[in-house]
Amino acid sequence: MKCGICKADMEEMNVTYTEDIEHGVVVIRHVPAHVCTECGNTWYSVTVARELENLIDRFASAVGTEVSVVDYSRLVA
Repeated sequence: MKCGICKADMEEMNVTYTEDIEHGVVVIRHVPAHVCTECGNTWYSVTVARELENLIDRFASAVGTEVSVVDYSRLVA
């Protein structure tokens, strides 16, 4: 796979995804992604992107929690 921005090679790896939401932050660790070896751009498959949206929605509603840290590999199997 080639980067859509700089055309360098993409490498499959697990990354940490962070989303700043209205009342806090959701940190999702061990997310499968393609990362450009040259410019560092990160690309997610459609399936992973949907799962990220679901996890953000799920943990964004955690009452009284400013920061939620979750493990993608344990929640999405």
